[in-house]
Amino acid sequence: MAYLRVLFGAFCPDEDDVEARCMLAFSLLVGNHFMAADHGTRSRADVLERAVRLLEAS
Repeated sequence: MAYLRVLFGAFCPDEDDVEARCMLAFSLLVGNHFMAADHGTRSRADVLERAVRLLEAS
């Protein structure tokens, strides 16, 4: 988590936002192996790419 805080903190000045982004990113990484979800017409890769872009958005 400390590493994620440094990464997100580099472009996100709000400490609460940094912490939330870290939790989401970590949860996505850990939970990815356990998720079985139907994404309709979107591929899993497309959905994950979008999720990462949202986490990176400032």
